[in-house]
Amino acid sequence: MPYEIDELENTLTQLRRASYYLSDTNEWELDVTIGLSDTLVNWSNSRIPKEYFSDRITSLAKSVDWCKGNFYISGDDINGCVSQRRHSLNTHNDADYFLWLDTDIIFDERTLSYIENTISATKDITPYSIITPEIVKIWDDTWDCIVNEQFLDKPFDYQKTNDPYKDSGVIGDISIESVNNYKSPQSQFKFAGGWMTCLSGELLRKIGIPDGLGHYGLEDTFIMVASTVLQQKYNTNIQQFKIKNLVICENYKYRDNSFYKSFLSVNDMRETYLAFAEENAQMELEKI
Repeated sequence: MPYEIDELENTLTQLRRASYYLSDTNEWELDVTIGLSDTLVNWSNSRIPKEYFSDRITSLAKSVDWCKGNFYISGDDINGCVSQRRHSLNTHNDADYFLWLDTDIIFDERTLSYIENTISATKDITPYSIITPEIVKIWDDTWDCIVNEQFLDKPFDYQKTNDPYKDSGVIGDISIESVNNYKSPQSQFKFAGGWMTCLSGELLRKIGIPDGLGHYGLEDTFIMVASTVLQQKYNTNIQQFKIKNLVICENYKYRDNSFYKSFLSVNDMRETYLAFAEENAQMELEKI
């Protein structure tokens, strides 16, 4: 979203630092979309023109030289993270892996390198893999399978008040562990879309990101449930691995979009888009 432009700049800075730890054996591409459609923002009633954000995204694109950067200014074709991820899947349908990252995530500069090493260590185990860092305590105990052990005794919703810069990073010996979510009746997997979640291209192409999910909401839940169905009913060897002691955090504490929002007439479409996804999710799951 346009009001997240400064968060994007911070993310690009974090990624540049992370790129210094990467090997030369893999090719990386970066997809970034800024949603400037009239559906998302009433530009005629806004005090910052659309051109400001299109110029900013063009400027930021020039700063990405460690990999190929694909920067998009969308109309109504991409109005949320789900349609962005669908676009990336369709555009790069031969990619070996997809890494989903929201702009409010704080992560250690070695994170991409650890993900790269985990891919190398697990790719021969199964072509259908999900790789995640660990997180701090969040909404409920169904997430404990990917919560770092140092944060298991924290209260629910700890992520809303913690210092993401202090809690993120490498906080112990790094290892790779299998994840099996015993606390959820729907899925044996557990991850959230934009939290440095890495999905193998084979898995993502097998399940897809259906048009019926629209622009926003449920793509991660849909993939978790569909993966469980494929695993249990069709013996598909799908596995989730977590990088133990590599913690990422969502930046609740320090992110503040109020400055930009005070100058923009934003149309918050999240509830509308989420309702559309909820209406179609079961139908799309039955297709799987």
